[in-house]
Amino acid sequence: MKTKSILIVASTLIIGFIIGFLANGFLTRQKFESFVRQGSHDAFKFRMMDIIHPDESQVKDIEPILEDFAREAHQNIESSKEQMKVLHEELMDALKPYLNNDQLERLDRANERFREVWERPKGPPHSRPHGQGRYGPGR
Repeated sequence: MKTKSILIVASTLIIGFIIGFLANGFLTRQKFESFVRQGSHDAFKFRMMDIIHPDESQVKDIEPILEDFAREAHQNIESSKEQMKVLHEELMDALKPYLNNDQLERLDRANERFREVWERPKGPPHSRPHGQGRYGPGR
């Protein structure tokens, strides 16, 4: 009887650990993907509007300002991504002569995952039509 109770408690702890581990991985991946998507110029505007919560009279004055800054921020992000790609390629070229076939294969797989993440469509996680949502009409 005592052994059965110990097994139940131990299995409950193990299941809880596994669920927590998987949930943590899922949340970390979501946050990372959300961060990557924030590179778009519309995402910048949406985030700022969500932070500010302007009333309807402020939206028409604030939106052009955010548009200008969002466009410039987006251009900076795109330029930075290109510079990072070039730097990454230089790193790979410098490492390749020193790696064996197994290491090269792992590196190629990691590079493919890296490319998939950076080449996904960007944009706010939950796009709202212009003028709707927390900061527009119907608030």
